[in-house]
Amino acid sequence: MPGPPLPDSGIYRFILWLMVATVVCGVILAIAGETLARDPALSRLGAGMALIGGAVYGFFRWRGRREAARRGQSPARPPD
Repeated sequence: MPGPPLPDSGIYRFILWLMVATVVCGVILAIAGETLARDPALSRLGAGMALIGGAVYGFFRWRGRREAARRGQSPARPPD
């Protein structure tokens, strides 16, 4: 049974970019909720979204590095 995808696979990179976009959207929501709308609920929603997205991003980075080390490959460089 194959393990999780390596950091150089397309689906893995897509998930990471999706998490980066989630963090950016969360930060924008938090700033907009605080400055433009003056709505603390919107600000908290954005902050929570950014924190959760960052945690999921960190988890996938950790998981990819662990899988690459298990397979004996460098996570920073694709195999030759």
